[in-house]
Amino acid sequence: MTAIIVSVLAGLFTAAMLFYILFGDWEEFCDCVKFYFTPEFWSALQGKYWDDRWAEIKLNLWLMISFGVGFLVYVNMK
Repeated sequence: MTAIIVSVLAGLFTAAMLFYILFGDWEEFCDCVKFYFTPEFWSALQGKYWDDRWAEIKLNLWLMISFGVGFLVYVNMK
């Protein structure tokens, strides 16, 4: 039980620290989420294709690292 709690806390702490590094503020995060749900074709028509790609990379990187840290802490505490 303690391993689960510690791993969740480690993942949340990592997510909070990476949030400020990757996004900076809540507005940038919301823009990344909007780009995530916007089709690439539509972004290309608007001339924002590379902004869309970069926003998706930042969001996926943030999620993968945060979950990865939580998972690794859980595995190492077992």
